[in-house]
Amino acid sequence: MAKDTFNDEGAKRFLEAKEQQEKEEQETTRKNLLQQVTAILRKEFEGSTTEVYLIGSILQPFSFSSRSDVDIVLKNYAGDRFEFWAKIEKQIGKKVEIILFEKCHFQDFVLTNGLKVV
Repeated sequence: MAKDTFNDEGAKRFLEAKEQQEKEEQETTRKNLLQQVTAILRKEFEGSTTEVYLIGSILQPFSFSSRSDVDIVLKNYAGDRFEFWAKIEKQIGKKVEIILFEKCHFQDFVLTNGLKVV
């Protein structure tokens, strides 16, 4: 009777392929979410004086995970931040962080590294 042996190399290749597939799926999710959020924000703020930026892992390839939130910076926003927060979270089905530009301590970072949506 032949004894089955564990194939270390085969297991390693299997796990690496599985990990790569998961990374690619997360990246596809990130790209789709970025398009969705961008479209919603443009529609919401079109014609207003509010400037909208995205920052964080939503902009970084292969950095966005199922635990990530979407960081949105609003400049010159006069509305109810919490009402908008709840509305956008409901629309995209993902946790959101709403940051008021005028109150944040990393304004230069937002202007330099953020994606200006509107």
